[in-house]
Amino acid sequence: MSASVGMEKVNTVAGLLTRGRLHPTAVVHADRAQTEAPSQPWCIAFSGGADSLALLILVLAHWPGMRSSLVALHFNHRLRGEASDADERFCREVCAALGVSLRVGQWENARADAGETEAREARQRFFANAMESVGAKILWTGHHRDDVAETLLMRIARGSSSAGLAAPRPVQQRRDGRCFLRPLIAISRQEIEDALRAAKLTWREDATNAGRDFFRNRVRHDVLPALKKAAENDALAGVALTRELLDEDDAALETWLAELMPDGSGATDTSLDLRPLVGRPRALWRRALRRWTPLTELARAGFEDVLALCLRGYGRANAGDGWVEMCEGVLYFQSATDGDESSTAWAAVSLVVGGRLFLPDGGRLTAQSISLKEARELIAARAIDVDREALVATNARELRVRRKRVGDRYHPLGAPGSAKLQDLFVNRKIPVSQRQIWPLVCEPDEKIVWIPGFPPAEGSKITDTSVTVVRLTYEIGTHTVHPQSQRVNVRS
Repeated sequence: MSASVGMEKVNTVAGLLTRGRLHPTAVVHADRAQTEAPSQPWCIAFSGGADSLALLILVLAHWPGMRSSLVALHFNHRLRGEASDADERFCREVCAALGVSLRVGQWENARADAGETEAREARQRFFANAMESVGAKILWTGHHRDDVAETLLMRIARGSSSAGLAAPRPVQQRRDGRCFLRPLIAISRQEIEDALRAAKLTWREDATNAGRDFFRNRVRHDVLPALKKAAENDALAGVALTRELLDEDDAALETWLAELMPDGSGATDTSLDLRPLVGRPRALWRRALRRWTPLTELARAGFEDVLALCLRGYGRANAGDGWVEMCEGVLYFQSATDGDESSTAWAAVSLVVGGRLFLPDGGRLTAQSISLKEARELIAARAIDVDREALVATNARELRVRRKRVGDRYHPLGAPGSAKLQDLFVNRKIPVSQRQIWPLVCEPDEKIVWIPGFPPAEGSKITDTSVTVVRLTYEIGTHTVHPQSQRVNVRS
């Protein structure tokens, strides 16, 4: 393939793919950047493929004043042997013909079995380092309308929010200060290739793009053509419009969240104040949580558990390498390395008779004083749910709720004697992960009167001499006891 690129060919491509054909948001951003920082370099991702070649030509043609400041970036993945080296040579020849500076990187740790994600991450590291080296903040990439459709379909299959479905964006401002410009997302792959052919230009084809080893390739070759055929209209235009609408919705939600929680509302690595979001749509809660440092890497299932916890307004949930707890509208994070023998540790708390207590597992305990007559009527009518309720004889006005301790013993009502609490938990098949957060209701002197899922304590049974009776109720948190099977189901 010839890399001969003269101004006549450049003008031919630019005449067919005019500034008006490029995405307007990217064009406006580029114009502003040129005006405000004319001496700051621009970088262009240049693989040698049709889209990157067209992009290089169009940036040169439509922003000619930046020619001397352009730096093309080519990353040799070294995955296709001689073909990869031929891509590099082609890029060098094109840049030499156009008078554009070129920087080449190579994947030193390339492996034949490397996945798509690994290759992309290696390429992005090279781009970041090269941009820092030349002092560039803008990176142009050749994503086109077909890429938009492929990405949308892939993310629908995997599950994604409006923010994810709105990618790739014409302008992507990154947290590290870099900005990615994608002006070609308004143009189809076919239009790009037709323009290059009209100029009698050739480009490099990656043979691996024809295979079906990668998800994107399968979408490109199998799904997208079928969609175009089934739609009986310009499916790419429809997808492009969908992306624009999702981008608008995403921007609106971002603006609304920023108004409710300016500057993160004082978020720290250990706490997040969510009170401004009370009564607001679920989408805002999701966004606020996703950007909170302790949750940024949390897997989907775990994240959904935390979201449900926050919307409920109380409780505790696993957060990957630690735990989060919701208390009075504030979400707190505790690292697994910060606790004692268990990351689920929680301090003993008081339960006032006549009151209610929120538990770390997301459950609730209530204590209600009733008369001996009422207690006997409830027992006679079998109106007590033995799995989550207990009637105990106690004169205490305030009980203690704590987690288990080493050496704890318990004597359930009707049992021949006491047993180690550890053995009782094992017999009930209570998971190890739940044992440290299982609530124990005690007298002020620490004598256990009831454990949810078990009968009340023998020493707290109701007799004819009982003066006061307390009805204890456990409302389900992250676990519930099923007596029929005597096992614990952990609720997702």
